[in-house]
Amino acid sequence: MGFVDDYYHYDTPIGPDGTPYEYYEAFRDWAVENDEQIGWSEKEGGFWLAFGYEAVREIYQNPELFTNRYSTFPVYGTPDGRPLMVAAYDEPEHSKYRKLVSGPFSPKKAAEMADQLRATTNRLIDGFIDQGRADLVSGLANDVPARATAIILGLPAEQGDVYRTWTHAMAQQQHTDPEGAARVMGEMDAWFAELLEDRKRHPGDDVLSGVIHAEVDGERLTDEEVHDFFVVLLLGGIDNTTKLLSNFSWRLAWDRELRRRLVAHPELMPTAVEECLRYYSPAMTVRVVGDEPVTFRGCDMKPGQFIVKMIPIANRDSREFANPDVFVPARAPNRHLGLGAGIHRCLGAHLLKIEARVAMEELLRRLPEFELDPGSDRSWLLGQVGGMQSVPIVFPPGGAEAEADQVPAATHA
Repeated sequence: MGFVDDYYHYDTPIGPDGTPYEYYEAFRDWAVENDEQIGWSEKEGGFWLAFGYEAVREIYQNPELFTNRYSTFPVYGTPDGRPLMVAAYDEPEHSKYRKLVSGPFSPKKAAEMADQLRATTNRLIDGFIDQGRADLVSGLANDVPARATAIILGLPAEQGDVYRTWTHAMAQQQHTDPEGAARVMGEMDAWFAELLEDRKRHPGDDVLSGVIHAEVDGERLTDEEVHDFFVVLLLGGIDNTTKLLSNFSWRLAWDRELRRRLVAHPELMPTAVEECLRYYSPAMTVRVVGDEPVTFRGCDMKPGQFIVKMIPIANRDSREFANPDVFVPARAPNRHLGLGAGIHRCLGAHLLKIEARVAMEELLRRLPEFELDPGSDRSWLLGQVGGMQSVPIVFPPGGAEAEADQVPAATHA
């Protein structure tokens, strides 16, 4: 089982298009041909892989057997090594703490942010539309989620670069530069300590203020618990959405047919976002075998062993999806696992999809014609959350407005 034995998500082969999907498709073809759903990798001390759609869904739906004790592998470098708040909690603690922050992420509250997100997106596009070239990651995909998360947490939205630096240190830099990551997280801790004291004295109507002054079982949260909420909301709010926007932008930059179809039929954008979550799933998630041995689909699993759910492959499983390697913007049904399943389904799922829909709608409205810059390099970031790190494009300066100005005025007899 060559695909399984030496697999590691921070070392996946990259194909000629700059992504790992050629490898993922070959992995999937092998799995379907051999009717495999799970396997054991020898990398990093050994861990289980779940890559079949049915197996991944079943793991999500059995939290008693497969705990959320750690939600990342290797474990993210969180402050003091504490587990990620909510994301790495099992029941009943998971539901108890999740309720504290669920309100702002409800469908109604997420929809109410659409106008604010649209204005933010247009301000970002204003910054590059007259230049005729841009990087849609640094110019758009990085900033929209960072600013949305800042708004929810009551932070200065213009400091998005700082928040991304913190999430990068926890999710990526700790593996390549542990000392540098520790230094960055120390700076984050000091910044948060000042913020915490200010919010205690001057609470607002933001999520962070609500958490600080909330009670669980009649007691206020500790400073450490509030800090952990802050960390997980940063990670969840920025990392996944940034990669979703980056990957969608990259696809639109070279897929002229898809881009023009969405320009002509913007009503397809909600289902196109769902299809992008299936087709270019940003995140893999992790579970841990619980306190008892488990025999799962013929494999004997020991307590404490990690299971990496390979969502990008499960969402291309031809046993579940017809024509899985075709991007179908109106695909229905689309029971993808790009945002998880069960009780741990992504807390910010509604907001993430609205961010993606609004950002792509405004991009295509303002820039209906653009393409990848043939003279620029592109690279894919590997790891538990993967995606394009840059999407350099070229386009007519001024975008749609400039094109409209060049159309001769109609004459009347």
